[in-house]
Amino acid sequence: MAAGLAYLILSIISTTCINLILKGYGKYGVNTFRAITINYFVCSFSGAIALGQFPIKYGCWNEIWFPYALALAFLFVVGFNIVAKTVRIFGVTVGSVVQKMSLVLTVTFAILYFKEEVNAIKIVGVILALLAVVLTNYPSKEEGTVTSPELLKRFYYFIILTFLIDATISIALQYIELRVAPQGNDPSFLISLFFFAGMIGALYWLYHLLQGRMKPTKKDFIGGLVLGLPNFASLYFLMLALGQPGWEGSVVYPIVNVAIIALSAIMAFLIFKEKLSTLNKWGVMVAVFAIVAVGFSVQILEIFGMG
Repeated sequence: MAAGLAYLILSIISTTCINLILKGYGKYGVNTFRAITINYFVCSFSGAIALGQFPIKYGCWNEIWFPYALALAFLFVVGFNIVAKTVRIFGVTVGSVVQKMSLVLTVTFAILYFKEEVNAIKIVGVILALLAVVLTNYPSKEEGTVTSPELLKRFYYFIILTFLIDATISIALQYIELRVAPQGNDPSFLISLFFFAGMIGALYWLYHLLQGRMKPTKKDFIGGLVLGLPNFASLYFLMLALGQPGWEGSVVYPIVNVAIIALSAIMAFLIFKEKLSTLNKWGVMVAVFAIVAVGFSVQILEIFGMG
């Protein structure tokens, strides 16, 4: 149990660091696309070191997971850049809540496709999650708050895209894990996914370089390196936690999501002085209750003698 908790804490810290780093890109003049592209190569090589070998070899295109890895790699490149934009515009707390509330669509898919158990508490949790998204992103005219009517009016589509893309990636990974290429303790698929994402980004980058644009800077390389390590660590330690006895996904994911939202809000306030309106704060609290309801619905029913 102690090892599982340690891995879980490391995953939570790593994921929170990702949002803080993305927020810092604007402050330090790091180009988001170039840094994220570099980040994916750092992720793949970090994974290869942890695995002890580089899993991409001759004939890998014959693997059953290969087309899924290519499709998801493209979505990773587009999605991560949109998430970065959302965090930079609306703040770390709002960005993390929108991402974690994609749990709504993930759970809905699991219920409909994988025939997972559904109960009243879980349904209430899904409804609360939708309410949390609205409250967290509700525009406020209070001075110094993150979400203003002007920002939401101009960039509302980033909120929607972040929610949908994060949900799509989560659903795809869940499907691949259960139906295509179970990972277990072997992160080969994830390492390959990161590498393909880096290659897609690099090809797009090369196209612009040949036209005399998008020349890299030292800040871009530093930004990619700094982001790549926690980005790989967040998934790697999460996988290790899930591999420990007593740490099933139904327990791990809610704990991780709640902790990331709470820690992101605290760190964003301490580092970037982000402020939330009263409704936004209620949104964060509702998000926490929603995730607990969705993740621990069975345990809650048992406590009240309804299980």
